[in-house]
Amino acid sequence: MDSQTTVLGILKKARDLVDAGQHAGIIEAISALKDEASGPKRDLAYYAVLETASAGRGEVGMSALSAASRDAAMALLDATIRRMTSKLH
Repeated sequence: MDSQTTVLGILKKARDLVDAGQHAGIIEAISALKDEASGPKRDLAYYAVLETASAGRGEVGMSALSAASRDAAMALLDATIRRMTSKLH
């Protein structure tokens, strides 16, 4: 497990997994990174995605993230990565 993995890095890797078709949804893709990132950092990645989703739709739960289509998952991951990256600059 890489202790230097960032939440942004987790989101980018999860996006790559969804884009490649290795995982259909956000939850599965982030969960698949258990060998690369600690549980607390993966949890922060989940919360970052939930925060992005709830900004546009109000309160959103984990089940909504699991049920998202591939296109919706990609769009939400992209939006979360953009949101987080914009805060870094």
